[in-house]
Amino acid sequence: MSHYEVTTKMHTIKMVNVIGLILLLFSSLVVPGTATVYSASGTSILSDQLSVYLDDDSSLLTGNLPPKEVIFFTNSRCEACHEADEFLNKISGSHPEINIRIYDLFNNTANRTIFLSYKQLYHLDYLSTPSVMIGNLTLEGNRDIQNHLEEILTRQQEKIHSGGLEFILPSFSLSDKDEIPLSLIIGAGILDGINPCAFAVLIIMLINLMALKSRRAILVTGLIYTSAVFVFYFLSGLGIFSVIQTTGSAILFSIIAGSIALIAGLLMIKDALIPTDHPVLAIPESQAGRINKIINVATLPAAFLLGIMVGMFELPCTGGIYLSIISMISLHVDLFHSLVYLLVYNIAFIIPLLVILILVLFGLPPERVNEWRIEQRRALRGVIGIVLILFAVYILFGVLGRL
Repeated sequence: MSHYEVTTKMHTIKMVNVIGLILLLFSSLVVPGTATVYSASGTSILSDQLSVYLDDDSSLLTGNLPPKEVIFFTNSRCEACHEADEFLNKISGSHPEINIRIYDLFNNTANRTIFLSYKQLYHLDYLSTPSVMIGNLTLEGNRDIQNHLEEILTRQQEKIHSGGLEFILPSFSLSDKDEIPLSLIIGAGILDGINPCAFAVLIIMLINLMALKSRRAILVTGLIYTSAVFVFYFLSGLGIFSVIQTTGSAILFSIIAGSIALIAGLLMIKDALIPTDHPVLAIPESQAGRINKIINVATLPAAFLLGIMVGMFELPCTGGIYLSIISMISLHVDLFHSLVYLLVYNIAFIIPLLVILILVLFGLPPERVNEWRIEQRRALRGVIGIVLILFAVYILFGVLGRL
């Protein structure tokens, strides 16, 4: 290894370590002080200051919901939600006057639509389960539900006896802000698909298949490879999305996804500005030999296995875009539309691979495509890096603005 390569790797390691340290310090400063109590205007209230706010502003006790009305958003696959549910069962015994409406968001499109409506009513872009809405307040998380709900109910009772509570009947309508433009999903999918990882393997495989001089063999093998990449990527996204929905950890995941996108974007730009033979975000060298062996087999099962392997290695390569999209989907749309968006994203993701396959079938030498890939890979990495940073800024500022 040359002195230049050693120096570049040392700089890269230092950059990763510095970014990791910054994120660690950032999380230690931000997470413990996370505000999980919100007023109806969407303003965060420090949990330990809620009593002071209630003393100063009794309008927090009512407004969007009438007195004695409690809205509980839960997820049947969320452990914290079960604990909150048990607490609500106990508190309903000591406060028989309250009416608790429960909405389970797991696999329930209707309840998720109601959830979006209440988030809009309370001016909340981001909210996880378990969460409770009462009066003009939102309590997010099992801890704050247990710490503050009974106090709020008691203060409501006191105000009812003094005749000082009024409420405004809420009116629901979903606005465009709860939707994600389909063009953004398609564009992100195509950009994610235009990456050196999948391109390189497909092109090398096509070059080997050209020796067979059979367009049918090239088409079938290429389609099987592309289908395997699609299946793995789609199922991976579906699995990640299911975990988010099951645990109710959309905000935490968004912070993680935004941080990964930021680090990946910086590394992509570094590789674009300071090119090396071994980019940081690429298929591991340790797996290159195994992939080449599978390519040389040139069978249909080998093509499918190759697609799965490339899908596995692509997630670290350009998965920051995918994670960012999953984060946005989990925060803004219901279950049905989430599945549609994931499907559309992954169809868009394989479009560049299909285009290359079609061009080769119609006579474009795969060597020419490979030359173009090598010539443009710095530009591609730079563009992907910039997009990753933009996604990171959008997600992190959006989420941390609620903390």
